[in-house]
Amino acid sequence: MVRDGLAEPRVRAIIGLAVVVAVFVWALPQFADYRQVWDRLADVDRTLLPLLAVVGAANLVAPSTSQVAALPGLRLRQAVVTDWATTTVTNLVPGGSAVAIALTWSMYRSFGLAGDAIARSIIVTGVWDTCIKLGTPLIAVAWLATQRPVGPALVQAAILGAVLFGIASGLLAVVLAGPGTARRLGRLVDRLPATGTGWPARLDELRAGTVSLLSGRWRALTFWTVAGHVNLYLLLVICLRAVGVDRSVLGWAPILAALAFGRLVTAVPLTPGGLGVMELGLVGALSAVGPAPEDSVVAGVLLFRFLTFALPIPLGALSWLWWSVNRRRPAPTSCAAARSPRPRDRPGRCVRPDCG
Repeated sequence: MVRDGLAEPRVRAIIGLAVVVAVFVWALPQFADYRQVWDRLADVDRTLLPLLAVVGAANLVAPSTSQVAALPGLRLRQAVVTDWATTTVTNLVPGGSAVAIALTWSMYRSFGLAGDAIARSIIVTGVWDTCIKLGTPLIAVAWLATQRPVGPALVQAAILGAVLFGIASGLLAVVLAGPGTARRLGRLVDRLPATGTGWPARLDELRAGTVSLLSGRWRALTFWTVAGHVNLYLLLVICLRAVGVDRSVLGWAPILAALAFGRLVTAVPLTPGGLGVMELGLVGALSAVGPAPEDSVVAGVLLFRFLTFALPIPLGALSWLWWSVNRRRPAPTSCAAARSPRPRDRPGRCVRPDCG
């Protein structure tokens, strides 16, 4: 059984590596020669570099703003450090999303935030982000349809996104509407092996807390989540313009449609951070929606992925190192004395004998 458990991550890693190699060694060169791509990157429009730097920097901070909106007491600096560190895990580790969630929990707890509030924020930001990803293809295809005929692949992607968006929104509404659904789900969890008991009350408490959170913060959460997605879209537009993809051959609507499609194809995590899959999806979609030179398209996508995939990795490593050196263990919630430790005791550590 242990060997089976170890084999699955290995198989996933091998499949992911095979996909990445196939994309960069075989698939992308079918669109453009890497020497031509490099020439495009070397000849980047210098006048757009300041704008590219500003929008790129905003993209590094944008996800943290929605986290601050969803978690009372979280500071922007703490959210940025956490987001960079967890993004690095997601971009490097096969199946890294689960590891990233666990790391998010540990980092937020070290900042003194309550566990139930952390759980709510992780769920709410994940749902909001997913809903916007699923809803974007429909908006993009509708916009594109006002300018030109839309291919069947994009129409199918828009329909799929719309259906999944409706399902996700409906499930969220049902779960949050009242305690009945949450308690029924809790009873189902109680029947599962190795899950413990008491889940009906826990899930109902989580539901009530989520409703309370959204009642006061849904506007800010929606605004900052949408702003982050818009910023990502603007970054892709600027990357393409910087390498010579003119608006006359690839306008705003086709780029949004291509980005929406590219993000949908990474819904199945074949590789860490969608490496290879995202690049191929974007290049294929951009080549399909406009007559832009393919070497420029590949160059723009690689520049975009450098700023959104590669650049956060060293920043995340430095963030994790800073946190590892400076972190403090959260005070036990059952011990009020932990909030005021004696001078010779470590901060956050309870020294009363009955706290264990």
